[in-house]
Amino acid sequence: MIEPKSITTMEVNLKIIYVRFRGSYSDFRKNSRKMFKELFDFGTKNDLIVPDETKVLTMYDDNPFITADKNLRTSVAMTVPNEANVIEDGNVCLSRISGKFGVGHFELSPKEYGDAWKYMYDKWLLKNPEQSRDAVPFELYVTDPPKSFKGHSQTDIYIPIN
Repeated sequence: MIEPKSITTMEVNLKIIYVRFRGSYSDFRKNSRKMFKELFDFGTKNDLIVPDETKVLTMYDDNPFITADKNLRTSVAMTVPNEANVIEDGNVCLSRISGKFGVGHFELSPKEYGDAWKYMYDKWLLKNPEQSRDAVPFELYVTDPPKSFKGHSQTDIYIPIN
């Protein structure tokens, strides 16, 4: 099983824009490039992208063990400056992520994402005194996701905790 380089806890307060998808994770993966393009086009057009500061993430709104595949909500998102005036348009929505999170810092290949999530929930959260909180978990891409199955990237997995 994959293990993180480290796990930290942190308070988060991020202003984000996002595009949501409803359907299975495999259908989401087929559509995610188009969704990220829409998000980046909106961010570029509205001067919301700050080099070396803007972060990109994927949010998982539903538990796949409870929610039917066709109803799973998954969103691609990017951080925007707190002072930015954002007017929602088309599929792009505005929100905020805040609270305390356990953060697993991973070096992952595309095939290892599921195992990393499993580690954070099954190994870390269940054996930790921290309690899960009703908020959206997400993965934040520290480096660009790999373009092939042989590549690796640095990805942080955020688990909401009390």
